[in-house]
Amino acid sequence: MTATAVTAPRATRKPPTWDAIRENVPAPGTAEGAYFHYTPAEAAEWLPFSAHKLRRMVHARQIPYVDNGNRIWFSGMNIRAISEQFTVQPFSKNAA
Repeated sequence: MTATAVTAPRATRKPPTWDAIRENVPAPGTAEGAYFHYTPAEAAEWLPFSAHKLRRMVHARQIPYVDNGNRIWFSGMNIRAISEQFTVQPFSKNAA
C-alpha cells in the first residue's frame, strides 16, 4: 500500500475590487463630483500622488478624506482641497 499525497484545492479568491477605477466617474470640479466618493485609485488620477501615497498620507492625517467605516474615500471637495494644499504660489516682490 502506497500513500498518495492529498492536496487541498487552491482558494479562488479575487483581489479586492475597491481600488478598481469605475467607469463614468465625474470630475471633482463638477457639481456631481463635489460630493461623489472616489477610491484612492480614482483620486490618484486627479492628483500628483499614487493611490498608495494617498493612503499613507491619510493614515498620517496629512490630508482630508471621508471616513466611511474601514475604507478610505475622497470627495470631490477633498480632492480640490488636497490640490490647493500642495499648490505653490509664485513669489511676489514687494513694491519698493
